[in-house]
Amino acid sequence: MATKRAKKKTAKKRATRKKTPTKAKPTKQSHWLRNCLMLLALVVLALSGIYYFGSFETRAKMEQIALSAINGPRTHAATPAPVSMLLDLCYDAIPSSEGLVVEGSELGREADTPFLAGVPHSRHAIRALPQPSYTNLFSERHLQAAAIALRLNDAPRQRAKFDETIQVDARVAQLKPEALIYDEWRPRPIAPAKALIGQHGARGASDAQLATNYAPMADSFADEVWAKAMRELTLRYPKRFGEVWIFLGPIYHQGNAKLPSGIPFPDSFYAIALDLTDEGGLRALALRIPSTAESKDLNKYLTSISEIEAATGLQFLPELDFSIRDTLGNYVSPSVW
Repeated sequence: MATKRAKKKTAKKRATRKKTPTKAKPTKQSHWLRNCLMLLALVVLALSGIYYFGSFETRAKMEQIALSAINGPRTHAATPAPVSMLLDLCYDAIPSSEGLVVEGSELGREADTPFLAGVPHSRHAIRALPQPSYTNLFSERHLQAAAIALRLNDAPRQRAKFDETIQVDARVAQLKPEALIYDEWRPRPIAPAKALIGQHGARGASDAQLATNYAPMADSFADEVWAKAMRELTLRYPKRFGEVWIFLGPIYHQGNAKLPSGIPFPDSFYAIALDLTDEGGLRALALRIPSTAESKDLNKYLTSISEIEAATGLQFLPELDFSIRDTLGNYVSPSVW
């Protein structure tokens, strides 16, 4: 009997003994994934070798291919913001992404002015309306801003409440908000409140409310195309480049129709961004966006500073050497930065 009991206990122990798990055999999918990763690593190593040991022409061609490949998804309206920021880092890491860079090491960086290389000259009468957060070069002829100059950096963002009520600028008391209203055209800010508040807090919010910072725009244009351009230039660029100088304004033509108040309809709006590189060079990006534009692809609106000067009667960067200003002024960036 004792022997039978012992056999039963041994049988129970064998029955309750855990089975050791068998290792899963590699599947075809895991083999394929591993092979793809190895192939990708080899391709990256090969391309790196060609780039670093290749000729100047080879490097330039490789950089242009990389910029073209990155730029499409980077600037696409449907690309999520985190992905765009990651692609920006990749884009900015490519040396030739800076575009045309001219000598700019002698330019002043005075802390109390939003102007780089001097206050723009004008063929028409303009009046400087300085504010703590920007300077408005105001056109008495059109009763509108000819250019609003901003200087923005990557300092920690400030916060303040923004009251959308438009305030009459005491220096141009005749410009009332209702003078900018007709049909679908309504007064909308040229320099965005969010950028001014982020840089200057409550003072920026107050400056953004001034009627002299407003122009007639259709809501669809202001909320879509112009808003996209302002996010890019006034919010993302300071973070990416440390500091930028920006000019914003409307463009009018002599034959433009007028609002009942006599203020002409803007034909388009322009934006110029200036950046001093770490090496002391100066580069520029210019956009001219029709006031009826619907596409948010900013690459469609790239232009030259010279074209904006011809349309506005302004001359930007007057303190630059003529040959340097001419070179930079006629340059059209192949894509937004």
